[in-house]
Amino acid sequence: MASIDDESGSSSKKTVGKHGVTRLQKIHKAKSNGKRIEVQWNSRGQPIKHNSKTFASFIGVTVRRLVPISLDNWSAKKNKEAVGVYKQNIWDEIEKAFIIGEEHRAFVYREAGKLHRSFRTKMARSYLKDSKGGFVKHRPAKYSFCIKQDDWDKFVAQHMTAKFQKVSDENRERALNPQHPYRKSRLGCARLEADMVEESEVGEINHSQVWKAARVNKSGVIDNENVQRVVDQCEKLTEALSEEERQDLGPTNILFKALNLPNYSGRVRTYGFGVCSRDILPRQNRPTQMDFEKLYGFRNSLKSRLEVLEREKIERDKLDREKLEMQQTEEVEERQQPKQVSEKLQQPEKVAQRQHLEQVVERKQPEKVVESRLPSDKGSCNPGSFGNIPEGLFPVNIYLSSPSRCLVARGKLYNTKGNTVHGMTLPSGYVKVNIEVAIVPNAPLPISVEDGDVSMVGQAIGTIVPWPMKLLEFVAECEKIPGQSQNKGNNIQHSVEYSVSSPNKSNKKFKIEESPRVGGSAGIANLPFLDMYVKKMMRVGSLIQIKMEESIFGEEFLEQLRVESIKEILDHNWLSASIITVFSRYLYDKFISPNGLINKFSFISPHVSREDNLGNGIAKILLKDEEFKDKMILAPCNLGKHWVLLVINLNAEVIYYMDPLNGEPTKHQNFKTKLENALQIYRANSSSKVPKVSKSKKISWQKIKCPRQINGVDCGYFVMRFMKEVIMENEFMIPTNYFFDHKCRTYSHDKLTEVKEDWATYVVDDVFGKQEAIILPN
Repeated sequence: MASIDDESGSSSKKTVGKHGVTRLQKIHKAKSNGKRIEVQWNSRGQPIKHNSKTFASFIGVTVRRLVPISLDNWSAKKNKEAVGVYKQNIWDEIEKAFIIGEEHRAFVYREAGKLHRSFRTKMARSYLKDSKGGFVKHRPAKYSFCIKQDDWDKFVAQHMTAKFQKVSDENRERALNPQHPYRKSRLGCARLEADMVEESEVGEINHSQVWKAARVNKSGVIDNENVQRVVDQCEKLTEALSEEERQDLGPTNILFKALNLPNYSGRVRTYGFGVCSRDILPRQNRPTQMDFEKLYGFRNSLKSRLEVLEREKIERDKLDREKLEMQQTEEVEERQQPKQVSEKLQQPEKVAQRQHLEQVVERKQPEKVVESRLPSDKGSCNPGSFGNIPEGLFPVNIYLSSPSRCLVARGKLYNTKGNTVHGMTLPSGYVKVNIEVAIVPNAPLPISVEDGDVSMVGQAIGTIVPWPMKLLEFVAECEKIPGQSQNKGNNIQHSVEYSVSSPNKSNKKFKIEESPRVGGSAGIANLPFLDMYVKKMMRVGSLIQIKMEESIFGEEFLEQLRVESIKEILDHNWLSASIITVFSRYLYDKFISPNGLINKFSFISPHVSREDNLGNGIAKILLKDEEFKDKMILAPCNLGKHWVLLVINLNAEVIYYMDPLNGEPTKHQNFKTKLENALQIYRANSSSKVPKVSKSKKISWQKIKCPRQINGVDCGYFVMRFMKEVIMENEFMIPTNYFFDHKCRTYSHDKLTEVKEDWATYVVDDVFGKQEAIILPN
C-alpha cells in the first residue's frame, strides 16, 4: 500500500481532477484481515515519520462516519455521556487498525475533536449555502454515506442563528489576516522537527528554528515582514543569552520573548498539536489533602510527645530534688548523732517514712512502673501467651507511664494466638489491645500503626494496637473468645486481630484469619526464589498448565501460565488474565475451601468475562449449578488494559463495582449491558430458583469507594487485594465506603508486595512443590 506520507517532490504543474471523498479502503481491508499498522511517536506523544499522516487521515474518516455533524461541542458537559460513547467507539476502531498504546488515548480524542470541527467548517464553507447565498436544505449527495438528513437539518439550524453568525464572522476575519502565517500544510511542527533532527548533524534543534522553518516559502525564503522581525529578534537574543537560558522551555524562552505576545495558560509554541505546558515543563507536584493531613497529624503527634517529655523532665527534676534533700538530711543526722544513726533507722516511724518515699519514687519512675494486677484463673480458658494469663478477651484500663502513670483509654486485651498486628510482629512485652473509649485522645500511642497514619489514642478507637503489658490494669474476668468451641480437642484458628471459630455448614458469619504460609515456606520471601527459578529453569516461551476445577469457576479448564506472564508480577508490570486466574485458585485453596465456604464464594474466570461479548457465556456458567444463587460471585474483569472487580449477589440481584481508578460503570456501557444481559438470561431460565418479585426488579449497580491506585499499572494488584479482603470479611454485602478494617485512600507498597508474595508462595509451594502443573517447552 502506498503511504500518503510520501512526498512527490515534483514541481511540474499537472491538471488534477476533483478530489474524491477520502475513505482509506486499503486500511479498512487490512483491518478486516487482522493486520495493524505501526505508528511512531516522539517523546511528547505525537505521531511522526512514516504512517503518521495516514493515522491522522484514518481518525478523520472514522470521525466522519461515527460522529454526527450536528454535534457542535466536543467537550460540553451536557453532552458528556453521548460524547463519551463516540470517543470510545472511535478508540475501538483505531485500535483495530493501528498498533497504539493506552497512553496515546488522550491524543486520539483531541485529534478527533479537531478533525470533527474541521469537517463541520468544510461543510459550512462548501455546501451550506448555494450560489445565491441561501441555505441548502438537502444534505450533500457526496457525503450521504456519513451524513443523515436529520443531522443536516440540525446543522443548518445551528448556522442560521444570529449568535453563530456573529462568532463566524469574527473568526473568519481573524483567520484571513494571520500575523505569522504557517506554510507547511499537513506536515505539522512535530513531523517538521523530526525531519530537521534527522538532517541535522548536531542532532538537536532549537524551537525558534522550527518556528522559522514552518514559515518560509517553497524556495526557503521568508516573505513576510512580521516573520522576519521575529527571526531577527531570536538571533539577537541567542547571542545575548547564556547556554542555560537558551534551553529554557518555559514562557521566558527565546521565541516567547521575540514574539512578545500575550501568554495563555498552558499554551506552548512550535511543538505542534496535542502538546501543552505540562508535557514539556518539569511537573511541580502540588501537595494533596492527604499530604496536609499526614503533616498535620505528624505535627500534633510531635507536639504531644514534646509536652510529655517536658512534663517528664519536670517530674524527674522534682524526684532528683527529693532524693537530694533526703540524702542531705541523712548526712546531717549522721554528723550530729553518729552513734545513734543505725538505731534511729530501725525505729518504726523512720522505716515507714523511708518506705513511703521509696514507693513514691518507684511509682513515678517510667522504667519502674508497678505491674498491673492479674486476673484470677477462675473461668479461664487454656493458657495464653503471657504466663498465667488465660487465653481470651479481658476488659482493661489502658495507661501511659510518662510523665506519670496516667489512664488514657479503656478497652480489651486480646490474649489470642498470633503475634502480629497490622503486619508488624509484636515487640517483647507487648500485647494486642482494642481501644474502645479514649479518655485522653491526644495521648501518643506507644507504637504508631497503619504506616504512621494512626499515632494517637483518639485516632485508634475501634482498632487493635500494640501496647506494653505492664501498662494494663484488668477490671473484669476473662471473656470467651467469640464463637470459640468448648471442646478442648477442637482445632481453633486465630486471626491476626480476632479469634474465630472453625466454620460450619451453616455459613454463620465470622472473619477469616490469614494462616501461616504452607509448604514449608513460612517467613521465606518466595518472590526472589521464583525470579531465580524462572531465569534458571524456564526458557522463553515455555508455559505451565494448571488444572482449574469446576467447583472454582463453574467449568473445568487448563490455565496456561506463560513465563512471560510470571515476569509481569516479578517486574511489577501490568497483569494478564492468567495471573488473576491463578490468584483466584490460591484464594479458593487457602481461604474458601479450608473454612467451609465453597457454598458462599465462587469465581467467574477473567477469560470468560473478557471474551463473552453478549453475556451468554456468563449466564451459561451461572445456570450450571443451583447453588450459585446463594453465593457471592467474584468476577475480575479487564476493561481494556484496566482491571476492575465485580462482586455479584444473585439473590439480591446486586452488582458491586470496585474500580481502582474510581470510574463509573456507565462509562463502559457495552460491558455494563453484557453483565445485565447475563443476569437477565439467568432470570429467564431459573424461574424455580429466583423469587417472582425479581422478574420486574431492576438490576442494581453499587459503586464501592475502595482504595485507589496512583499509577497506571497497579490495577491488577488492587483487584487481587480486593478479592482477598472480600473473602476474609466473609459478608453477603459490601459497604459503600468499603470494609472498615481495610479502608484507606490507597494501598501501601508493602500491602501490594504481600499480594505478590501470596501469589509467588502459591506457585512455588502448591504448583511446583506438589507438581500440580505441567511445564511445556517452547
